Amino acid sequence: MIAVIARHLKLEPDEARRAISLAVVLGAFTASYTLTKTARDALFLAQLPVTVLPYVYLAIGVLALVTTQLHARLTRRFSAPGSLVAIGLVSAASLGVFAAVVPLRVSWLPIALYMWVNLYGIVLMAQFWIFANSISHTREAKRTFGIVGLGGIVGGLVGGALAAPLAQMTALASLLATAGILIALATPLVLATRCHAAVEAPLPTDAGPETLPLQHPYVRWLALAALCSVVVGGVVDYQFKVELQQRFDDPQQIATFLGQFYMFANLAAIGLQLFLTRWLIERAGAGWSATLLPFGLVAGATGVLFAPGVFSSTLTRAWDHIARMSVNRSATELFYFPLEPGMRRRAKALIDAGLERLGDAFAGLLILAVTFAAGGGLRVMAIAILAVGVVWVIAWLGVRSGYVRELGRNLRRNNLELRREPVSLREATLLAEMTNLLSHPLGRVVTQAIELLLETAPESIEAYLGGLLEHDSPEVRARALSLVRERRLATWSGRVSALMTDPDGEVRVQALAAHCALEGGDPFEPMEPFLESLDPQLRRAAVNCLAEFAPAPFEARLTERLTRVLREGVRSDRIAVAEALGRHPGPSAVHELLGQLLRDDDREVRRTALVSAGRVGRRVDVPLLIEALATREFREAAHRGLIAMGERVVGTLGDYLTDSSVSLELRQIIPRVLGDIPTQESVNAMFRVREPEDTRLDYRLLKAENRLRAAKAPVQFPRALVTEDIQRDVRQFLFALAHYRVCPIGVGRDAERLLAIVLNERMEQALNRVFRRLALIYPAQNALAAYHGILSEQSRARGDALEYLENALAPEHRALVLPLVDDSGDAGRLALARTRYGFAIDSFEQSLKQILELGDPWLKAVALHVVGKRQHRDLLGDVERNLSALDTRVRETATWAQLALLGG
Repeated sequence: MIAVIARHLKLEPDEARRAISLAVVLGAFTASYTLTKTARDALFLAQLPVTVLPYVYLAIGVLALVTTQLHARLTRRFSAPGSLVAIGLVSAASLGVFAAVVPLRVSWLPIALYMWVNLYGIVLMAQFWIFANSISHTREAKRTFGIVGLGGIVGGLVGGALAAPLAQMTALASLLATAGILIALATPLVLATRCHAAVEAPLPTDAGPETLPLQHPYVRWLALAALCSVVVGGVVDYQFKVELQQRFDDPQQIATFLGQFYMFANLAAIGLQLFLTRWLIERAGAGWSATLLPFGLVAGATGVLFAPGVFSSTLTRAWDHIARMSVNRSATELFYFPLEPGMRRRAKALIDAGLERLGDAFAGLLILAVTFAAGGGLRVMAIAILAVGVVWVIAWLGVRSGYVRELGRNLRRNNLELRREPVSLREATLLAEMTNLLSHPLGRVVTQAIELLLETAPESIEAYLGGLLEHDSPEVRARALSLVRERRLATWSGRVSALMTDPDGEVRVQALAAHCALEGGDPFEPMEPFLESLDPQLRRAAVNCLAEFAPAPFEARLTERLTRVLREGVRSDRIAVAEALGRHPGPSAVHELLGQLLRDDDREVRRTALVSAGRVGRRVDVPLLIEALATREFREAAHRGLIAMGERVVGTLGDYLTDSSVSLELRQIIPRVLGDIPTQESVNAMFRVREPEDTRLDYRLLKAENRLRAAKAPVQFPRALVTEDIQRDVRQFLFALAHYRVCPIGVGRDAERLLAIVLNERMEQALNRVFRRLALIYPAQNALAAYHGILSEQSRARGDALEYLENALAPEHRALVLPLVDDSGDAGRLALARTRYGFAIDSFEQSLKQILELGDPWLKAVALHVVGKRQHRDLLGDVERNLSALDTRVRETATWAQLALLGG
């Protein structure tokens, strides 16, 4: 039975089971609440004037403050189903007490019953939706909460249908007794529903301070919208009851009329729920669906303003009931899902059980203020509704924009790979801990502490340099000397001189560099002994010191000295000169020495010279640097050199990238360089390549663009061009899918299996590219989290990802991306491929023919292999057309396939 219902409702069996169980529970609760409201209103309007009602609203608001605290504590201490069971049993027992007291006709009963019904009803319903949220996720809620809401509407219909005959045949006490019985019968079903739950939010822990809901900006917008909703609803209800009391004075008559009103209103709500709610939420989203209620009430208030009377008041109250029970309830529940589970429960407890009843108090104050200031009347009340309605609409717009942000945060929170957030380390206890590590015996630990201090509190490191310069670890001493050199700390010159004879070679190099930086003046005389040293490390340090610190007037002398080193020195000296030239400010005459070093027979010399040529910005060497990228042994050095040149080389790199005469291997490497130069010109250069013929080049361009985005570079990506690229990726995805579905796989079909694997890879790669491109124009972490959520096997993660995409993407991107990942399945995607791109493939032979015409080189090569293996001689013409393909793989496979088809 469940399977049939699930298939009819397009749900999974477990989803259908949960939805039906929740609908039954909500139906029973709503029927009970409808009966109690009917008894409450009939008793109150028969014994007290309606003008007392605003004061009752005020009392309810005050009492709600206490109730809210009790409800919040209950939801923190017990699970969602446990809290609901406890509240249900208390509510059923209390209604039994009131049913016993009603016949006594005590004077305080109408007010006490009115207040209690408002409080228990809201708390019970709020706890029900907390429970429903805890066993669902966003995507499931979109599909099932309409069904759950329908159960509530049917319950209201049943309650309204029971109210009229019960009121006519028996006393009002029977309505309250029946309401209590309904709650008592439905409560055990809560525990049974819990057993079918796929997920349940964990209880919030008490570890750490608890954030108050109203400290959260998004929750504040939700609270404001809920407050406005209750205020408007209270004023509308007051208008309705004023008209009702003018026409009836007998409690049975009032109960009969209200029973019929609720019955017909719920019938209309059922129609709205069945034919509009799910469609509206899935198509327009929860944000716009939730505005249906405020816009309708504003329209109703406008009608009352121009045509006051029982008809307009009743119609406005009916719309309030119809929309609130159907579209509004299903839509507003979705807004709580992005919140962290503990915050979600606290926020719902505060808003549903507290602020909504506090809204009754504000409604009472508003009614009293309008009555005292303008004498009351339907028109004046309508103006008050319009004023609050404007605030309400603004609040929903704030909720809608915050909803997208919270969905993104929820995605990142649920994605383990994205939980590494930067944390500030500049706190007294952490700084003290890091400074304690500076005396650790392990050099690696000390150097890590130094780097952390330099990142968080760089001014504090100088106080510890004495100990660092005397540390047992050579690694620490060398790092401390580099700090002395970088900061020109002359107070440590004596210690620097002593370390120039340190047993460790790297320490001697750093000490010599620090000595050169601190001495200043004529750098040649103090360096001569080191230039002639037998220690190649000291000679290297001396050469670097001369190149880095020699003033401009010593340029000719520096050139002469470095030329002599090159002429008389060994390999290590040539490497030292090549490195040193990169330290010398330039370009200048001394950098002409790089020309011979770039042509040196030794590869290490040439690698070092490539880096230095880039550091000094020698434009004449740019072509050499770019060409060196194509050689694996020089690639890294050329990469570093080009990055050092920065924006000055971007234009030239872009020219190489778009020049089809440049080797494809070189063009595939250039994007990585551009991705490490964080400028707008780098972005512009990469987007000069439109529809690259090579899949690898396209992907490397995209990875480089993502790297710029991840580095938070101050760049803008061209939205229109990104959209074009997404369209191309979507087309490639659907192309691969259409061909994959007709590819035969079985025993003895190795060639076909290979083609299927390649097609499946093409789909995965196309989807990956789509989300990488989305990350260029939407929050990158959110796009990445959405991609992982789409691929997740967990229904909650996938549902959250789809909900984010539906709400965050612009219409043009939503129309492109969602059909690839939504729940329509391959059937829907194949229909899209057929209607949008004409990929109507009826046979495997037709598939092979299309791939040979439209596929990428690797896909063509595999298809040619299949054609040869399967002996498809009618495709010989397509094979021969690929004999002259530019891609080597395609040409060679086409030649083999031709021979296979001709029997060679």
